[in-house]
Amino acid sequence: MSAEERFFLVTDDRAFHWLNRPDLRKLFSLLNRDGCEVRVVGGAVRNALMGVPVSDIDCATSADPTQVVKWARERNIRVLPTGIDHGTVTVLIDQTPFEVTTLRTDVETDGRHAQVAFGGDWANDAKRRDFTMNALYLDGDGRLYDPAGRGVADARVRCVRFIGDANKRIEEDYLRVLRFFRFYAHYGKHFNDQDYHACISAQKQLRSLSGERVGTEMVKLLQGDFAYEALSLMHDGGMLGEILRCVPHMGRFHRLAALLADMNRKPSVALLLATLCVEVEEDGRRLAKVLRLPNRVRDHMIRLVNSLPPIQSMSEDILQQLAYLHGKDVACELAIMALVKRQISADLTALSMMMHNLDLWQPPIFPINGRDLISRGVKPGPELGGCLSDMEKIWVESGFVLSKSALLATKRLHA
Repeated sequence: MSAEERFFLVTDDRAFHWLNRPDLRKLFSLLNRDGCEVRVVGGAVRNALMGVPVSDIDCATSADPTQVVKWARERNIRVLPTGIDHGTVTVLIDQTPFEVTTLRTDVETDGRHAQVAFGGDWANDAKRRDFTMNALYLDGDGRLYDPAGRGVADARVRCVRFIGDANKRIEEDYLRVLRFFRFYAHYGKHFNDQDYHACISAQKQLRSLSGERVGTEMVKLLQGDFAYEALSLMHDGGMLGEILRCVPHMGRFHRLAALLADMNRKPSVALLLATLCVEVEEDGRRLAKVLRLPNRVRDHMIRLVNSLPPIQSMSEDILQQLAYLHGKDVACELAIMALVKRQISADLTALSMMMHNLDLWQPPIFPINGRDLISRGVKPGPELGGCLSDMEKIWVESGFVLSKSALLATKRLHA
């Protein structure tokens, strides 16, 4: 029996309960016809085996992409040619998008791009995929196919392993170096040593990739539960500093990971990056350029490093003041940064409660406006803006308790 013919039955496995979803059953009904077949592939199957929640369900089919489009339109099912040149269309069933990709083989690769040919061979399609845990196929009857021969076992023990020779797979697409570490950051407990060394040996080839592709992978990697472990492997191999163009603060990132786990909080990408390698505004701008980060991430990083006050302790009053000035999410991240940088020490249970209370806190409204000051002789323009800003700062530092009359009696107003 060939590797493609071997299969596992998962019909009684509760981790695969989603196989009976009505929208997915409609997709099976749509594409299992005229000698063609569709199977769920990759992430959904892998996650189910690992006990990780399944979100998006991607599929592979032996049908040509134009045939998939034709069958969908015959049933008045919306279909989008999202990547039809590469064999991928998106089929929307009951408002749920399913990416459906025709089985492929690589015709030519250059480390950055691949020319593919469509086909009907499931084993050949598996051979062009990167890791064994991603080359798993599940049909509508609950048969789970493992053409690579190790995918099910590797997924169950969370071992990241290339299919076939790692050096060859990396030469086909150098981005697979970063994907190796990204998958380890999200799913790995183990990895193949030879594959790791192949990635380290190929690290210089990352220079041939666009900043966008590298940045996208790095952002995904940082959000993994085991990001610190993956970054440490990259750092030990001498590649992390080259990618980020800086000396990363590994100890600081480790403290952040531990704090977030203890507090059960999900960080922003900006907090992760700022902790790892941003000290001042210029660092944030440089990193954003290197990784082609969105402006919103760049601005968030800069706000974090520019807004951290020289505090020695944390209280609800300080947290509320930070929230008023920068927003609740940024305030919580500033408190976490102060902990990571050892500016403050805090009872994590108490700090978590403060952050919970902050979610319920309604920011007060500054009681002074421009008309109040103009009626008292302050000229419109820069003088008015400066006076309002100074008074608001005094009000915030008072814990928002100074009244309108008390603020209007400040010396700044009568100077």
